[in-house]
Amino acid sequence: MITIRAAHITDTPALTILMHHLGYQATENDVHDRFTHILQHPDYLTLVAVDQDGIVAGMIGLIKSYHYEHNGCYVRIAAMVVKEEFRRLGIGKQLMLAAEQWALQNNANALLLNSGKREERIAAYAFYQSLGYAIKSSGFVKWLDQ
Repeated sequence: MITIRAAHITDTPALTILMHHLGYQATENDVHDRFTHILQHPDYLTLVAVDQDGIVAGMIGLIKSYHYEHNGCYVRIAAMVVKEEFRRLGIGKQLMLAAEQWALQNNANALLLNSGKREERIAAYAFYQSLGYAIKSSGFVKWLDQ
């Protein structure tokens, strides 16, 4: 049995582990600092999937934004991960459905995400497409602190 709930600052250790599963190395202090800022912003929501033993099995991070090219708003999935040992149990689908519900509650007309073009993301691509997501565009990034 999995429960989807809003993440709390006390989930920082579990969120740190999940960031590692997602391929991003960060210290618990780093994640705590980031999450402290995220929790203060009303257009952000972090949900966690928790099993019956209280183990955080996965998370999804959401950001509400406004379109420039269309009317209305959208929700961007900024992070989504399920621990390897909990994959293929429907937890990712539950998190994605919870994201859709939050988007609808916020009158969003789209839900979007980016997924890296790396070999280990092939299964993620298939997962998102199975939920009705279409590959639409390429993403670009330029880090300004280097």
